[in-house]
Amino acid sequence: MTKKNGAQSVDVISGRRIVLSAGVGKTNIDELKWLTETVLASAKAWKNTGWAYIADCSQMSPVSPSEGGELVTMTQKFVEAGCKAFAFAEGTSIMLKVQAQKNTERSQTGVAEGHFATVEEALDWLKKEVNI
Repeated sequence: MTKKNGAQSVDVISGRRIVLSAGVGKTNIDELKWLTETVLASAKAWKNTGWAYIADCSQMSPVSPSEGGELVTMTQKFVEAGCKAFAFAEGTSIMLKVQAQKNTERSQTGVAEGHFATVEEALDWLKKEVNI
């Protein structure tokens, strides 16, 4: 069941330990805080076995520096909660890819990270490379 708040939505991939979020347009810090808590609640049962997160950013606008800081915090919280890999579906946006890479780097978590044009490519990478 899809959960939504403003520009953000969250789903769990059936049969896999993967949480997928998707955003449309411009987001804000309150929506990102909601996103963090909703993803963490969705993945809670997988803390000990590990899970993965896909962010479908393909329809998102780039974020501001303060929102980028919130994404760094989100990354840290996900890794602490057992997230083993982050996959980003960015469409053809170079700016979104650069922002996602920089935010993961700033989190200093060392989490596995992949960048793809589509969610399907991200799912395939998580299955082949991360075994989730």
